Amino acid sequence: MPDEAALILVVDDDAAVCWALEQALSTSGYRVQVVADAASAKRAVRRHHPDLVITDVRMPGESGFDLLSSLHVDHPALPVVVSTGYGTMETAVEAVQRGAFDYLPKPLDLDRTLEVVRRALGEDPLAAAAHPQPSVPGGEPEPTIVGSTPAMQEVYRRIAAAAGTDLGVLITGQSGTGKELVARSLHRFSKRRDAPFIAVNCGALPDGLVESELFGHEAGAFTDAKTRKIGRVEAANGGTLFLDEVGELPPPAQVKLLRFLEDQRFTRVGGEDETQVEVRIVAATNRDLSKLGTGGFREDLAYRLRVVTIHLPRLVDRLDDLPALVRFVLGRIATRLSRQIAITGEAMEVLKRHQWPGNVRELKHVLEEAAVLAQGGIIGPEHMAITKSDSGPAPTSLGAAIAALGARLVNQHPGEVHQRAIDEIESALFREVLARTGGNQLRAAEILGINRITLKKRMDQLGIGKG
Repeated sequence: MPDEAALILVVDDDAAVCWALEQALSTSGYRVQVVADAASAKRAVRRHHPDLVITDVRMPGESGFDLLSSLHVDHPALPVVVSTGYGTMETAVEAVQRGAFDYLPKPLDLDRTLEVVRRALGEDPLAAAAHPQPSVPGGEPEPTIVGSTPAMQEVYRRIAAAAGTDLGVLITGQSGTGKELVARSLHRFSKRRDAPFIAVNCGALPDGLVESELFGHEAGAFTDAKTRKIGRVEAANGGTLFLDEVGELPPPAQVKLLRFLEDQRFTRVGGEDETQVEVRIVAATNRDLSKLGTGGFREDLAYRLRVVTIHLPRLVDRLDDLPALVRFVLGRIATRLSRQIAITGEAMEVLKRHQWPGNVRELKHVLEEAAVLAQGGIIGPEHMAITKSDSGPAPTSLGAAIAALGARLVNQHPGEVHQRAIDEIESALFREVLARTGGNQLRAAEILGINRITLKKRMDQLGIGKG
């Protein structure tokens, strides 16, 4: 027998609301049963085993919250959606705390209601899902760089080449691309892995105390210097010092850093004796150091820092990595929230169309917020701080796709790269236009701006059937 349509139990003492819900749900292909109070709802659940319950809060007898608590205990796998005309913060919080799949304020938005119903019934195709993972002994899991696009493969190649040396590394890229992750990876795969990794945000150091923060000071060096202080350079002895936003260092600190790089010796502020350490310097910047102008950044210091350069691409330039990044971030979030998290295909498409000015950091924040708001554990477009109107086709995603295609063809079909690339691009283009015209070749040729005979000939060559 074919599977029956899902049965939805509506619990509400307002006949008009019940009628509207029954019409909307029935029209969408669901079976609907309506009852007016919690007692009748419990009997209906025992007898008919609905797939979803939508309940009002204020009803004669037991409240919708009492019903929710009872169903949560007796039928933990049954999703319950709470609706109420008394939408307050306390009501929403209580619904979530009692285990509601979602919360809908009245008057009901029927389109929104149907979206919640589809998610609750698991009808929205999921693009990714993640389960909580066992906690890592000793604290947080090791930071991980995610991505397999050609641009990220180059990043990995440079990390592997530089990790085994003590040469200076300058990591470049926009804010949020993961520059500290690269620095930590260089440290983790080096001979210094068991020594300290000290990260310093040069742009956040207090004005007038930059040299003291980096190199330390002696007691009495200035008004508030009551005792000797060990600086970040000395704290990183034997390990790695990561100078993030290094372009923000003021000129006096640049001079002292340059002198330190010559022989790994420095003098604390207010002191006379030199201190010898053995530290690897890794720096990062989101600015072009060569364009900071006079008095901006010393050219000789820039040369010392960037013996090896590792450039991190923008997220919008490596959108093929987005699904893997989403799965990875959702895995971390699921572990922190101790519950399963999934994202619908529609929500994933919204992510793919976004421009990501904040790069991977922005993606992480968007998914964290969405996971908290998606109480049912399934992230839809409505849970995300970005919307379809915020997102448009990312022009650089085409360049990323072509770069990935080129890299694959170079590796697999040397000598045939140009023709194979033309074939693959035309095949995808023709199939898209033919799908939009319902297989009408004459209309497709008009849209493409080519002769119908030319289209037919290329379709035959590419093995594209009509429609």
